[in-house]
Amino acid sequence: MEERLYCTLMMDLMPGECEVRGLIEAGYLTEKLQHTQKAKDFINSFLDSKKEAVLEAIKEVGPEARRSLILEKAGIRQLGVFKDVADRLVTEGKLKKINKRYYPVD
Repeated sequence: MEERLYCTLMMDLMPGECEVRGLIEAGYLTEKLQHTQKAKDFINSFLDSKKEAVLEAIKEVGPEARRSLILEKAGIRQLGVFKDVADRLVTEGKLKKINKRYYPVD
C-alpha cells in the first residue's frame, strides 16, 4: 500500500485522472498538483523506511546479483523504488554506484 502511494506520488499526474482527486482530498497534492508537506514527509519517511532493507539485501546477495533478487530480499516490488532508495544511500555515503550497480561502502 505504501509503495503504491509512493509510486503514484512520483508519477507525472494529469488533472482529471481518477487518483488525483483522492490525493488532493487526502492532502497529498494541491489543486495545482504540487506535493504538499504531507506528501513530502511521506516520501522521505517511506524512502528512509526502506534504506536498511536495501542495504542488507545488497550485502546479502551481492551487488552483482540480479536486481529482481535484490528487490525480493528487500521487500520492494518496483525497480524505481529500489533506485530511489539506493540513490539516497549513495548520497549518504553508504553505497557507491559504479556502472549502474550499487556497492556497499566499507
